[in-house]
Amino acid sequence: MAGLATAAAFAVPVWLCGAVVLPSLLKDPAIRWSLATALGAALASLVVLWGHGFATRGQGTTGQTPSGPSVQATAGRAVAIGGNSSGPLSTGDAVVPGQPTVGGPAPAQPPAPPAPNAVSASGERSIAIGGNNTGPLSTGDQPGNTRP
Repeated sequence: MAGLATAAAFAVPVWLCGAVVLPSLLKDPAIRWSLATALGAALASLVVLWGHGFATRGQGTTGQTPSGPSVQATAGRAVAIGGNSSGPLSTGDAVVPGQPTVGGPAPAQPPAPPAPNAVSASGERSIAIGGNNTGPLSTGDQPGNTRP
């Protein structure tokens, strides 16, 4: 379907410009048909981009980044990031400035083992990053902390 749309997006403007619109403006057929072909190629390339987006839409799955691993954080205060991390990240009692408190109840059942191409944080206050980290990390293991 995209191939037919591309062919039509090329042929129709070339014919319209070369045979209908431009003859009254440009008398030289070489210039007229060259200009019409350039316009047809430009429109056809836009249709090719549309066709690619149309053919590949909806291929992502929940919990998986388009080109990265699946991501799963299963324990309380666990954080799993499938890509790169550049901001502050804290899973403990001391909140890093600019970072909301991360946490929640642990699941009732133990989690299934992660897939081979997965980033999984399954321990209490654990952090798993599938890419590079450039920001500060804190798991709450601060000296003098009385909370578990």
